[in-house]
Amino acid sequence: MSALTEDELWSLHQASINNGDFRVLKLATNNVTGIYDYEEQKPYWLLSEFPSNTWHIEIKDNSKTFTRTIDWSAVSFADNSLLTDQKHIPLLNAFKYWITATDNPRENGGKFKKGVSVNFSIQLITALINAILIHGESIQLAKLHFSALSEDFLMSLMVRLGSLGTLNGLYDYNNKVRETLLKHISIISDNEAEEFKEKYPFCARTLLPEEMPLGLSVTQRVKACCWLNSIGYYQGEVKSKKSKTGISIRNHHQGNSAILHNFIYDGQIIPVNNKGISTFEELKLNEKVEDKEFKSIPCTEDITGEMSETLIENYISALKLLNTVNGRDDTSQYFPTIMTSITCSRIREHVKLKKKGRFKTLPPQLVFNLIKNCYEFIQEYQESIFSSVQSVLAEGLTKSTGKNSNKDFFQHKSPKHDPNIPSTERGAWTNTGALLLICDKLQNLGVDRLSIPGTEEDVFEKRRNNKSLFDLYNVLIGSIQTLTGVIMAKRIDELITLKPHHNLSPNIDPTSEKGKKTEYELVASLKKSGSGGEHGKNSSIARPIPRSFALIIWKLEQFNQGLIKANLTKSSLSLFNNIDPVKLKIGQVNVRSYNSHLNAVCDYFELPVVIFGNDEHRRYYVRQHQLRRFFAMVFFWSKGFDGLDTLRWMLGHTDLEHLYRYITESETGAVLNGIKASYIIDAMDKNKLDNMQELVEKLAERYGVNNANISLSTITDATDDYEDTSEYKTIPHIEELKKQEKLESQVLELLEDGIISLEPEFFTIEQDGQKVNDFSLTLQINEIG
Repeated sequence: MSALTEDELWSLHQASINNGDFRVLKLATNNVTGIYDYEEQKPYWLLSEFPSNTWHIEIKDNSKTFTRTIDWSAVSFADNSLLTDQKHIPLLNAFKYWITATDNPRENGGKFKKGVSVNFSIQLITALINAILIHGESIQLAKLHFSALSEDFLMSLMVRLGSLGTLNGLYDYNNKVRETLLKHISIISDNEAEEFKEKYPFCARTLLPEEMPLGLSVTQRVKACCWLNSIGYYQGEVKSKKSKTGISIRNHHQGNSAILHNFIYDGQIIPVNNKGISTFEELKLNEKVEDKEFKSIPCTEDITGEMSETLIENYISALKLLNTVNGRDDTSQYFPTIMTSITCSRIREHVKLKKKGRFKTLPPQLVFNLIKNCYEFIQEYQESIFSSVQSVLAEGLTKSTGKNSNKDFFQHKSPKHDPNIPSTERGAWTNTGALLLICDKLQNLGVDRLSIPGTEEDVFEKRRNNKSLFDLYNVLIGSIQTLTGVIMAKRIDELITLKPHHNLSPNIDPTSEKGKKTEYELVASLKKSGSGGEHGKNSSIARPIPRSFALIIWKLEQFNQGLIKANLTKSSLSLFNNIDPVKLKIGQVNVRSYNSHLNAVCDYFELPVVIFGNDEHRRYYVRQHQLRRFFAMVFFWSKGFDGLDTLRWMLGHTDLEHLYRYITESETGAVLNGIKASYIIDAMDKNKLDNMQELVEKLAERYGVNNANISLSTITDATDDYEDTSEYKTIPHIEELKKQEKLESQVLELLEDGIISLEPEFFTIEQDGQKVNDFSLTLQINEIG
C-alpha cells in the first residue's frame, strides 16, 4: 500500500466506486492517514474509561497542556435523579459521544485537529450541553431525553447566543444572578447593611449606567454585597504548596465569580472552568490595584452582547457534531432533520451578527512615536539594565543559599506581612547592598531601589522618574516586545513561545565580522499550522529581521543564557521573561505578564489619553493584535508618513510590489479590509482619494440617510497634534472616537461586501537620475446606482 503511485491510487479509487466495494481503498487511506484507527470511546486525550462518571482530559499542543475534568454525576434533574442514573444512560452516552466526536477525523473532513482546536471544540460543546440542561424542562428532557429536541428549541438557543453571547445567551447568567441576589437580600436587615456600608463604603459609590448590568439600586447593591460576603464571595480558595490541605484563603474584594457561578448552577450543569467569567463592577468592595496608570481605551469594537459571525459558525459546527449519535444503539435519538435549518443565514434573520471581532486601529503617528521611543530606550539602556539585573539576582541567590544566610531571607516573617514590604534582613540588603550592584549609569539616572509596590503613592510618576531597577527592566522588555510585534507582525502566542535563545538564523553574533555581512531571520512556530492529532506540532517559519534588531534579540538571548547558567530562574525561560520581585527570580511570560510589560511601556512613555463619560481619562494601551495590524497598515498609511520604503528595506524586500504581496500573504483579508477602512476614513478628511462623493452616495443608500447628513470630517486634526513633543494638545472625547469608529465600521461593510475596493497601482518614476518605485491608492466604486 505504501508504494502506490498517484495513478495507481486513482485507479483504485475508480475501481472501488465501480464495484461498490471500498475495503481496499479504506486500507490504503488508513495506511496514510490513520483516520480509521481512531477509537471513539478512547481518544488519546481521554485519560478515563468511557463509562466513567468522571472524565479526566489532558490535551497537549506543542508546549501547552490543557486539562479538564467533566463530572457527569454533578448533574441532577427536577425529580432528584442524576444524569448518571441507569435510566438516563442513553442521554449520558449521547453527551459523551458528542464530545469525543470533536477529534474524530471521520467527522472532521478526514483531519486530526490540533490540540488547541480540540480543547476549544470541547469548550463549545460543553456550553451547548449545559444550555440544553438549563433549558431542558421546557422540552421535558429528563423524561423524553433527545426525542424531545426540536428545531424551534435549538434555533431559539442559537438566536439567544447570537444576540447575548455565550454567558447570557446560553447560561442566562445576568438574569440568574439578579434573581438570586433579589431572593436572598431579604434576609439582610437594614442595620446589617448599614454596618457593611460603613466598613466598605466603596460598594455604595456612584456608577455609570453601563457599569450596572444587574440594575440594582444602591440599597439593593449594599445588601447584595453583604449577603455575598456571608457565602464567601469575597474570599477565594487558592491552591498553595505551603498549605497542608493545599488550600489557603485570601481576601478577594473584587469578588470571586467561581463561587457565585457554582452557587447558582449547582446541580444544574456540568461544572465548568469559569475563570473567564468577569466580576460585576456593581459588586466590588474596593478599587482593584492595576498595573497601569489609567483604565484602558477598549481595543475591540464595543458591541454589547452581539456575537461574531465566525464564533456563531463555530458553535453551529459544534452543534452539528451531535449528529454522530444518531443511529447508535446505546444513545438517545432525535429526529435527524431538526438541524437542517440551523444556519448562519437563518440566525441573521433574527439578530445582527458582527462580521468579525475587530481590533481598533491605533493612530499611526502614535505607533511611529512609540517605535522611536522604544528603540532609543533599548539602545541607551539595554546593556546597563541587563548587567545590573543579573548582578542583583546573582548576589541575591548567594545571600539566600550561603552558609551564614538566614533561611527566611526570602520568606516573610508573618503570614499577614505585606509581600511587597521586605523583612528586616532582606530590607537591609535591598536598601543598601543590592543598590551597590546597580551600575553608575542607572544610579545617575535616578535608580534608588529595586522595585516599587503598586500601592505606593505616585507610583507611576516614580517609575517614570527611573526610581526602580525592576520597573526599568519591565519597560525594556516591553520595548523589545513592541518592536518585535511591529516588525515581525506575529501573533502573541508565537511571540510568547519564542525560545530563550537560538531564535536567530544564523545563530551568530551580529557584531562579529561574519555577522556584519549576514542577513538574519527570526525563527518561530507558526500558530494555526502544522499537523494535528496526538503528536501534533506547529510548523516553524523563518522571516527576515533587520540586523540592528537582530542585535537587540542577540543581547537578550545572551542575558537569558547567563541567567540559566547561573540558576537564577524560577522556571524554564522564554525569550521574554518576567521578574518576580519577591523571590528575586525570573520566569517565562504568559499572556498576562506579556501585556503587563506593554502596559509599563505605555505608561512610561505616557501614551495619549481620551476623555470618557463622567470626565474619566483613559489611555491607549497597545496590544499585539494591534501591532500586528499596524505592520500591514504601514503600507496604506505610508503615503502620508513616508514609512513604506523603510519598511521594505527593513524586511529585505526588493521592491514595493514584493512587499505588498508579502503583506497580503501575511495578513488575512479581514485584517486588510479593516486597515483599508481606517485609511479611507482618514483620506476623507484630507481629500487624498478620488470618488469620495460616490462613496458618500453609497453610504447614504446603504444606511437610508440623506447625503447631507454624512460628515466626512474625522478627529484627524485632534490626533495629528501628537507631535514631537509626544503630547496631545487636545484630549479627544470618547464620543468623537465612537463617531469615527461607527463610520469606519460602515465603510468596512462596503469593503467586505465588495461594493467598494481600495487597491494600489504601482509605477516607476525617474527622480534625480534614479528610478524610484512608487504607488498610488485608488478607491473604486464597484456597484453604483
